[in-house]
Amino acid sequence: MAKSGYLRVLISAENSAQANTILDALLGKKLVAGGMITKGPAKVWWKGEIVEMEYYNISVLTKEMHRKAVIAQVKQVSVEEVPMIALFPLEGNKELLDWIDVSIR
Repeated sequence: MAKSGYLRVLISAENSAQANTILDALLGKKLVAGGMITKGPAKVWWKGEIVEMEYYNISVLTKEMHRKAVIAQVKQVSVEEVPMIALFPLEGNKELLDWIDVSIR
């Protein structure tokens, strides 16, 4: 039987330092098993106009039981007026889900 109750969370950050601060805060509280930071160009509607920028995304793995705590921690640490916190159900191989279990309980 497949395990359920796992999430992949995408989180925005304005720069590398901010991305690392957010990821370190989540790891330090054992709310996520791990994360990957990526950088790339972005275009967004912001206050009535299209803004172009380099942007950072943090992709983390966690459990459903930590959903509210992850959101609260990101909001507390992020400097963005509207941090992006997008949550997606996660299915994966047994070894991946076991690693998440062991890492954050």
